[in-house]
Amino acid sequence: MLTLKIYQNTQQDCDRIATYPLSDPTFTATPQQALAIALDDVNRMPVMVLADTELVGFLVLIKNKDVQEVGADPATAILIRSLSIAENQRGREFATQALQLLPDFVRRHFPTAKTLTLSVDHGNLPAQKLYEKIGYVDTGRRRYGPYGEQQVLCQKL
Repeated sequence: MLTLKIYQNTQQDCDRIATYPLSDPTFTATPQQALAIALDDVNRMPVMVLADTELVGFLVLIKNKDVQEVGADPATAILIRSLSIAENQRGREFATQALQLLPDFVRRHFPTAKTLTLSVDHGNLPAQKLYEKIGYVDTGRRRYGPYGEQQVLCQKL
């Protein structure tokens, strides 16, 4: 069974992150990179995607002023960053399942949130198709990241 769990800086969670296989972070930060920022920022919630007890995915949820980087409303938007699925777990629908679990998870932890927002690189077609399938829509806003243009997508909660 797939679950979403807030990362805690425990030995068990640290061990999970230390062995997380992601050797090509072209379109996303590694969990280690994301945690280096998130652990010191009360507006960032690192979230582990677990299949039973095994870490199969990772993401960070961001609230307040940092959502403005994609043109989202800091009063009502939650920004998804650093979403990845472990390389040895891809092709098993874990990204789809995690994104389907995310709205209820966000409603529980961020009761004033009205939207989920993310940006996806123009060249990351598999991710774009996945987000579209889950119900994210293109806001028409664009930003520029290390690999060029990014589309800003949104899903109402």
